[in-house]
Amino acid sequence: MSKFLYFFTAEFPFGKGESFIENEIPVSSNYFEKIYLFPHSNRSSECRNLVVNAEVVKMNYGENIHSKSILINNYFFIAKTHLFEFVNCSNKLFFIKNIRYLNSLLIRGIHDAELIARSIKHPLDEVIFYSYWMNDWALALSVLKEKKIIKNFVFRCGGFDIYDERYVGNYLPFRYFIYKNASGIFPNSKMGEAYIKKKKIFPDKVVAKYWGTTDNGEGKFDEKTTFTLVSCSSIIPLKRVHLIVEILKNIKFEMHWIHFGDGECADKIKNIAKELLPINVKYSFKGGVSNQEVISFYKTNTVNLFITTSETEGLPVSIQEAISFGIPIVATNVGGVSEIVNEKTGFLITKNFEVKEVAKLISQFRISSKNSKIFRENVRNFWKENFNAEKVYANFSETIKKG
Repeated sequence: MSKFLYFFTAEFPFGKGESFIENEIPVSSNYFEKIYLFPHSNRSSECRNLVVNAEVVKMNYGENIHSKSILINNYFFIAKTHLFEFVNCSNKLFFIKNIRYLNSLLIRGIHDAELIARSIKHPLDEVIFYSYWMNDWALALSVLKEKKIIKNFVFRCGGFDIYDERYVGNYLPFRYFIYKNASGIFPNSKMGEAYIKKKKIFPDKVVAKYWGTTDNGEGKFDEKTTFTLVSCSSIIPLKRVHLIVEILKNIKFEMHWIHFGDGECADKIKNIAKELLPINVKYSFKGGVSNQEVISFYKTNTVNLFITTSETEGLPVSIQEAISFGIPIVATNVGGVSEIVNEKTGFLITKNFEVKEVAKLISQFRISSKNSKIFRENVRNFWKENFNAEKVYANFSETIKKG
């Protein structure tokens, strides 16, 4: 029986990213004697609180990489790995043109693998190696598995690490090599599962496992307060926050729009809002606040509707959090969004929607039976059935412990 979880993240528990892991760790801690967290980046001084049986393992990723030495000592391994990828990848010309870049990735993966190997403290039969993403750590774990240094590893994947179309050349580096060595592959949506299985790359290893959010109780709902619309995302091009402004400039009633999140387009969006939004639409940009602050807001304020106009998605945790409070959703039908947003939880809109039609939808929602406590109870019940952290992470922990 596996007693220890070696959990590989991008930066968690450092920084503010990967806030959704905060929902998983407390549940997973009940299934393992100890959890060892391996953040790929640990340069931030901000470290979040952890459960008592979790410990951070810091490693000097990206530092003192002796590329020539690694290349000499692993020449045949590197050649074999590249050959396997080349034979199986769909864009062979891209692979050849970018072989130097891919080689640098593999060398870095071998470097990371050596660091991991030196950090293993327990008998391999008692350890589950688990990467949250199909990224640098998954590549390093694949190296260890291929070299028979470890016996198993599993990984999740969400969006950027699933879809070829998000990469130059429509090629996701070392996917075949990583999928070959993984014991389990867990996309966070059924749509992601279907996409991967359609590729016919070790499809028997692929099973969708939802992320989940913590139960923080029902959200506040007061029919007499000003209609409040909330959005929560990075302010970057693919999130298309500017389209929310375009929608709201067509709203005729008194309302308040609040956005949580920051990013490279923040100043631009603020200027657009100042220029376009009518006087009846108040707005607030809260910036890159902590996840706890967002949760506290949902708990103590009436939020009538949550909106996202993103161009692409995996299975958005921001939407899961909103419906956990019973907040109805308006969201673009992209990625796995339709697995959360339906007639029970809100409204799906097409990716290339008409802004005036969405403004009309919001206006009609305000005076409809869906803007009510009864409908909000149904929204929350859907969350309980499908995305409650206690339920989904208990199931996931049991699954990976079985091997």
